Amino acid sequence: MRSEEVVIEKPELQILINLLQERGKLEVGYPVYGIPLFRAEVSERGYLIKATADRHQFKSRHPELPSYSDFYEAFISSGIITYDNIEEFEHMLEVYKVLRRGIAFAPDTNVFYHRFISSYHPLDGYPIVVAEDVKNEIESSMNYKYRSQYLSEIMRSVENGHFLRELANRRTKKARKAAYVALKEFEALKDRIIIAERYGEGHNNDEVIVKTLKHFDEMSPSLLVFLTADLAVTDVARMEGLEYFLFEYPTRALGTHEVSAYQLRTLIFNLAAVFGLVDLNGTLVYGEFGGKRKLNELKLIFSDGELRGEFEFHLNLCRKLTGIMER
Repeated sequence: MRSEEVVIEKPELQILINLLQERGKLEVGYPVYGIPLFRAEVSERGYLIKATADRHQFKSRHPELPSYSDFYEAFISSGIITYDNIEEFEHMLEVYKVLRRGIAFAPDTNVFYHRFISSYHPLDGYPIVVAEDVKNEIESSMNYKYRSQYLSEIMRSVENGHFLRELANRRTKKARKAAYVALKEFEALKDRIIIAERYGEGHNNDEVIVKTLKHFDEMSPSLLVFLTADLAVTDVARMEGLEYFLFEYPTRALGTHEVSAYQLRTLIFNLAAVFGLVDLNGTLVYGEFGGKRKLNELKLIFSDGELRGEFEFHLNLCRKLTGIMER
């Protein structure tokens, strides 16, 4: 590891944020495109963030490079924006509560990628049923890695492609989304998750997932509600007689949002993970890098030696205090 590099875990990102906010606004950008993504400043309830990137700045360069949809979805998976019909779901949740049967919820694969359940607290405590094929879809997506020739092709497609060297033989964008977003959601919910074993046959995964959940519903005393943001799968659910709720993908502009410290850290982490890296006030934050061992790890590469020294001082102090408290 070079002297300017420091590997941290996601919660420790707050140390860097605290040091930078003392110097003024936080600015997060994507150095490969050379564009600003958002700005953040301290507010009464946490941070006020303003998205500064728009769709036109994400011109088509290569399918493996970030798109505006990737940027937008990072705000969803960070719990900053949510589905357009969330009020309708809240009403349905109240209706479900008065039923004599217990309630369990079964998220579709897309709901895992949006990290909706862990960030939507009215669902805290409910059992979460996961069809075996949903789990398999996420796990199989984690296994894609860049071949050197393919990564070289990606790097040549942009002016600042040298920033991507750290991704050599590492996970592709699809695999990063699965490992660092969807799998983290699975980990967050693992104490409540019940796996529904595969049941029945179908022409595609959607059919098998719905049949599996319908069979589970018939064998369970609780009402199972399938949660999805995919309109196509609702046709199958309707045919099988499976209770479902269709979330409407958000359409509003990103704009300005007041967020908690946790949401800001999560947004930076999710962007670094899906994009591969972001720039935070001149410090590179890699979500994917050689030698990464844990889902939560980030690599910081400092351009400011004074900032690095100050950060390492506070980081070591926090780690010592944490170690003492854990004894």
